[in-house]
Amino acid sequence: MASRGSSHYRIAIVGIGHRGYKTHFLSIYGSPSESVIAVCDADEKRLSEFSRKHPDIPTFTTIEELLSNHTPDFALVCLPHHVYEHCLGQLSKAGVHILKEKPAANDVEEWKDLSRLPVKIGVTFQKRFEPRYQQLSSLLPMLGRVVSVRATLARNIQTLDASWRASGVGVTEDLGVHMLDILVWLFGPPSTLTSLKADDVRPFQTYAGEDVAEISLRWDQQSIIGSVHLSRVAHVDSESVVITGTSGTAVLDDKKVSLLGPDGITMLSIQDESSKQTIVRKMVRGFGDYITDASAAYPCTLEAHYDTVITSDAAKKSQISGTSEIVKAASRAEADFEWPIITPKIEKATIEQMHSTLSIYNRSGIYEVFEDRWKDMHGLKHALVCSSGTIAILHMFEALCLQPGDEILCPVYTFFATATPMLQYGAVPVFCDCLEDGNIDPNEILKRQTPKTKAVIVTHMWGLPCRMSEIVANAKSVNGGIKVLEDCSHAHTAMIDGKMVGTWGDMAAWSLQAKKNITGGQAGVFATNSTDYYAHAVSHGHFNKRAKQEVPQDHPLRKFWLTGLGLNLRAHPLAIAMANIQLDTHPLAQKYREKYAKQLISGLREIPFLKMPVIDDQRKVKHAWYAFVMQFDASRAPTGLTRENFVQHLNEIAGLCEVDIPNSTGLLHDLPLFTNTAEAIPRFGTPGPWKKSQETREFPNALNFYNTAIKLPVWTQASDEKIVKRYIAGFNQVAREAFAAAKGAGGSRSDVAYANNDRAMARL
Repeated sequence: MASRGSSHYRIAIVGIGHRGYKTHFLSIYGSPSESVIAVCDADEKRLSEFSRKHPDIPTFTTIEELLSNHTPDFALVCLPHHVYEHCLGQLSKAGVHILKEKPAANDVEEWKDLSRLPVKIGVTFQKRFEPRYQQLSSLLPMLGRVVSVRATLARNIQTLDASWRASGVGVTEDLGVHMLDILVWLFGPPSTLTSLKADDVRPFQTYAGEDVAEISLRWDQQSIIGSVHLSRVAHVDSESVVITGTSGTAVLDDKKVSLLGPDGITMLSIQDESSKQTIVRKMVRGFGDYITDASAAYPCTLEAHYDTVITSDAAKKSQISGTSEIVKAASRAEADFEWPIITPKIEKATIEQMHSTLSIYNRSGIYEVFEDRWKDMHGLKHALVCSSGTIAILHMFEALCLQPGDEILCPVYTFFATATPMLQYGAVPVFCDCLEDGNIDPNEILKRQTPKTKAVIVTHMWGLPCRMSEIVANAKSVNGGIKVLEDCSHAHTAMIDGKMVGTWGDMAAWSLQAKKNITGGQAGVFATNSTDYYAHAVSHGHFNKRAKQEVPQDHPLRKFWLTGLGLNLRAHPLAIAMANIQLDTHPLAQKYREKYAKQLISGLREIPFLKMPVIDDQRKVKHAWYAFVMQFDASRAPTGLTRENFVQHLNEIAGLCEVDIPNSTGLLHDLPLFTNTAEAIPRFGTPGPWKKSQETREFPNALNFYNTAIKLPVWTQASDEKIVKRYIAGFNQVAREAFAAAKGAGGSRSDVAYANNDRAMARL
């Protein structure tokens, strides 16, 4: 391998098609400072032709064969983007650095995958090395404040139905990445862009991808506007960049670079006479110096092209959506999980609602549409949208006509809003332990009931339905039958025993908050079969028109229709417009949640110290997969590995930023709002109706679940599968390294036994 500042670099070229042979090989061949020591191509006819011309250079049909015979300083990979994954994997495994053809990556996820390879990677965007573009860059300080840029790259490519272009690569990905890369190099990533396209310009050829693209860009911070015109079916070749500033204009027109003053007079004009060979050798030599640390800087590293990747990705998305795209340039540690997906249909629906009405006073419009769909989906008589899931729960407690001192059985392990609304009525939460799966133990209803018990509220935690048959049966046996309330905020469309959650009890509540499986950003839904409870909920959150419309004439609250109970707890129509579109897309998103949850279970179950979520098929459970929550078993972990440092390693070393310890959802009994309630809500006196707080030892299962939980999101799109696979691989790699480290440090017998078990290690 080459040493620091080596005078000669040994290169392998993988792929000797047009770019690999004519652009790279012929430019490098004969160089005094670089040599091609081997080439690889799967096309035997192409290799044979190469060998006829260059019999002195070894040829191979597989990358494995090449690497078993040669150790290059780096490989120049000139393969179509859709086939290079295996090659890059083998090269990185062998410790061979990689200089690859553009694009840097097809999307952000691929860029992340490449950035994790344990070798240095460069990209052959040779325009950054061309003297004409470097000269253009040097003129920027002379232009004053740049206000606009116009770029054109047009070619007449005759054979669009040949080679890799026939596989669906359009002009944006073919020529456009070069020009977009130059603009990003000069000005950084744009804030927004819009891309229009024209297809099928040559109907006599069979190919895919757009032929012409027109991209409008805006850089908000610099107040720059720009445009890029791209064509691969032009009748006249053209390559130009015009940058206009307050003090002048810089123009690149083919090989000529000019500077024009404010009066339009040419102040400087340079003709670039450099050859392709010179540029390619400079680019290749620079990469060699970069990998050997002879040079600290290289303008075409994979890292340097992140902003180009997100800009190109936004251009492709804009062509598909027909709308402007925001270029997400905030962070290279961008989240791996995107939810909700703001689709053009959601944008269209919310804008249409905005122009229709921003406030609805009765049961009409989008309220009526959504509520009808919701109650029909669940087979319930009534549904009422409201401002949040917390308000939906508050509606349930309001409908019970609670009095101070009334007791409500409640899971101790849940989000606090399951229980906090009852405090407004002076009601007393009696906390119940959970089962090993995190859901309330039905037997706790019998154990903790008293003559004051009025209801039990359950939460289908993380999307797993509670044991509703047992819960309902036990509730009926307490005090002649107490009410059953369901908090379904985690469990949209989950089912148990063939029956959807939210339909088992007397009332149910759902959150439509931003991260929920069906979301409006911020809203909630209350539903019931009871007209009495529904009338209470309507009067609680509405007044005038809807109360008059919905509260029956013979209901005790009818007389209050004008004022309701004095509160306005309505949902915002924009939120419901969004949620209504989500009802359409939910089945497909749910299909992917179920698919990826199964992949996670299958891919992580061999890690001995992780307990996967268990679904009891005997209960015919359909999990909603709001989250994927597993348990860390310290007794089976390698010596010294805790849940906290395991998650830290996953986050920081494996780069799995979505792995989380869900600390904000925990045991409620010792939160200050429940231990010092009278201080927070003094209107019921001191100490008020609330009892002495329950002790932690009463909730061993909940405490264990909380102390061992590790959470992942559950992905929702077809394109997310590679993320899921990366997370599975990352978990197994960190677990494998933890066992190996414990073995190397002289860990316990179980550590050593496990690390020595080849079969077990292979499973990881």
